[in-house]
Amino acid sequence: MEFSHTTPFLSKDFDLILVDLPGHSGSRDILPFSLDNAINALSHLVSTKVAGGRAHVVGLSLGGFVALEFARRYPELVLSLFCTGCAPFSGYMKWFISRPRLMGGIEILSGKLTTEWMFWSYIGVEPFPRLREEMRRNHSMELLRSGYSACTEVTIESVAKIRGVRIVIVAGGKKDSVEQTRETGKVLANTNPECKAFVVRDAVHLWDLQLPELFAQGVRAWVEGSEMPKEFELLK
Repeated sequence: MEFSHTTPFLSKDFDLILVDLPGHSGSRDILPFSLDNAINALSHLVSTKVAGGRAHVVGLSLGGFVALEFARRYPELVLSLFCTGCAPFSGYMKWFISRPRLMGGIEILSGKLTTEWMFWSYIGVEPFPRLREEMRRNHSMELLRSGYSACTEVTIESVAKIRGVRIVIVAGGKKDSVEQTRETGKVLANTNPECKAFVVRDAVHLWDLQLPELFAQGVRAWVEGSEMPKEFELLK
C-alpha cells in the first residue's frame, strides 16, 4: 500500500513485485520478523519468481536497510538497487535506535495520542487514512522492536562489504541525515565507482507518498542508467 502512489508511474513499463516484509500486512503470518528471515524470503522470491532470477530492487526506510544487506549477501540476485532513508545510523540517532524497546514504546504511544492531522503533518505528507490504519495493525511492540533491531544490524562497515552491485542511496533532505547518506555513498563508491548518493532537498522521509512522480522518475533513471532528475543533488 505504501508504494501505491508511485506504482502508477512505473507499472506500464516494468513488471513490479510489491513485497510485504515478514510480519507486515499481507505477510503478517510469516513470523518472526528478522533481518535474516526477510533476506531469506526475498532471495527465494527473486530466484523463483523473477524472470532471469535477478531484479532491480527498491527499498525505503526499513525496506532500504533490508535491501542493502540483501545486496551484500546476494549480489548475484541484484541488477541494481535504489534505496532511500536507510543510511546507517551514527551519533545520537544510533544511541536511540539501539534501544528498540524505547523506540517501539514511543511509536506506539504517539500513534495512540496523535490525531490524524498531527500524524500526517509530522510525517509531511497528505493524509492517507487507509495506510495509517494498516500501520496501526503492524505496530505491535514485538514487530517494532524487531524492526529497529534490524536497522542497527546494517552498519557502515557492513555496507563497505557490498560488491558488484550498482547502488544509489538517497536522502530526503527534510527528514533524513544528509551527511550520513553522503558518507554511505562514499563508502559504496570506494568499491564500485558506479554507486552514487543524492539528496532531494524538498523530500521528507516517506517521500514516495509526498512526491510519487519524482520518486518514480528517480527509480526509472537509475534502473535505465540515464541521468537522474534535476531535483536529485549529487552528494560528493
